[in-house]
Amino acid sequence: MKTSRRGKALGGALLVAAGLLAVHSVTGERPPALQAVTGPSSTAVAPTGAAVAPASQALEPEPLAARFEDATRQEFERVSAAAERGDVRAQRRLAELYEKCFLVNVRRTSYLEGIESMATLHSDPDAGQQMRLIGQRVFAQCGGVDGGQFIPLEAMLLWREQAARGGDLASQLWLRQRQSVTAPLTAEEYAGLAAQVTASGDATAMAYLGALAETAAGQATPYVDPQISGLAWQIAACQQGRACAAGSELMDVLCLNIGACTETDATIVLRLEAADRQAALDAEIARILSDVGKTRQRSR
Repeated sequence: MKTSRRGKALGGALLVAAGLLAVHSVTGERPPALQAVTGPSSTAVAPTGAAVAPASQALEPEPLAARFEDATRQEFERVSAAAERGDVRAQRRLAELYEKCFLVNVRRTSYLEGIESMATLHSDPDAGQQMRLIGQRVFAQCGGVDGGQFIPLEAMLLWREQAARGGDLASQLWLRQRQSVTAPLTAEEYAGLAAQVTASGDATAMAYLGALAETAAGQATPYVDPQISGLAWQIAACQQGRACAAGSELMDVLCLNIGACTETDATIVLRLEAADRQAALDAEIARILSDVGKTRQRSR
């Protein structure tokens, strides 16, 4: 995609961000409009907006929407059962599904109207149409999460806490990020967490550490400034196996939360945050991947 069109997509993101501030304040976290670029989040949300078009106007064929819902229902049932049995990865995934659909299922009756409002306001018609399609898919998928019912915030948090207690590093970092507003990350803590993440090789944990690193807010993290370090961890996570291409949950978030709907990969959007410092960003990505590679070799 050309730079000029990319600029249009990100310009439209301001419209999206403005509608999210009040909605997300109930969680005590940064708004997902900001998290979408600076950190991983599974939640794909949209402001209610004016009733521009009836929610009943299907943007995708009904059988396709039904297949999306059915596939998610099967996954939800599978991971729920495994989570109840104590499977830590299943507990993390269950929390992710709740996070993805938390605000979608709060207001299913008006969700698609909000999507249509944002899509209409988007400065790029192509991105607006893609937003409609993604919004319809996410709406259908979230119908398969607990039957589309309201998701208590406590359920989402409890499964994260359960996974963290079971040793899931990504969930531990997710919970630490929630505390970062009142307890910013220090350089010493960052170094310790980076060592754990490097040793784990967990791509999701890498992405979460990236989000957390950016909250260091002036703390002198090792090697490089917090923003570059944070972006580098998130891009490295994509290179280590995190789903970042078009159609991934991360790209859904970037589209619905900041309006970046026509990019082919999340790394393109992430790189825009440091457009004038690509050399520093590439150097930090290379350092992270080198450290991860060396750790894996030692563990063999």
